[in-house]
Amino acid sequence: MPAWVDYQLTPLGESLLPVQRAIKAWAETHIAEVHEARARYDDADARQCG
Repeated sequence: MPAWVDYQLTPLGESLLPVQRAIKAWAETHIAEVHEARARYDDADARQCG
């Protein structure tokens, strides 16, 4: 049987969970805009390079 390791956040690490959850919620809400912005950037970069 392979070695087993359990990990657990410290109280300090747990204090970051609300921030991480807010970032996740923002990303899920704006994912379509993020993809559109990425495509615009990639298109502009491709025009500059070539």
